[in-house]
Amino acid sequence: MEAVCGRVVAPTWRRSPPPAVAAAAAALRRRPRSFRRSSIVASSQFNAAKVLRTAWKVARDGVEGGAKLIPESVPRPVARVAVAAAAAAVALFLLKSLVSTVLFVAAMMGLIYFGYMAFNAKDEGTSDGNVEGKGDDETLEEARRIMEKYK
Repeated sequence: MEAVCGRVVAPTWRRSPPPAVAAAAAALRRRPRSFRRSSIVASSQFNAAKVLRTAWKVARDGVEGGAKLIPESVPRPVARVAVAAAAAAVALFLLKSLVSTVLFVAAMMGLIYFGYMAFNAKDEGTSDGNVEGKGDDETLEEARRIMEKYK
């Protein structure tokens, strides 16, 4: 802050921004709103190559970090291979456990559904469509009785 005639005055750059900042702000104001929206949508789309590159970098950094934990007497390439093999074994074990759990849950759901359907099955009727072996006349008479009851 500068003191001018006993008053505190803000520096000149706070009152008006530098020319580069003013030009950038003016360019942003001139952009149509649809341009900003489309850039957001385009940047949120899935990019498989970028995901794979990032996963590869993370895995490589993890192997390097694990190799640093192995004593220096072991050659670095051998240490990297050992760490990568151990990480692959752990990853496959976790994947196997996950798949096993999902299949077990699906099998149990199927078994429970089968049991529910078997124990709660109602008599679907005979092959000619009559329920409990009743004739057409008996079925119609029963329907008439029910209708009379609720009149």
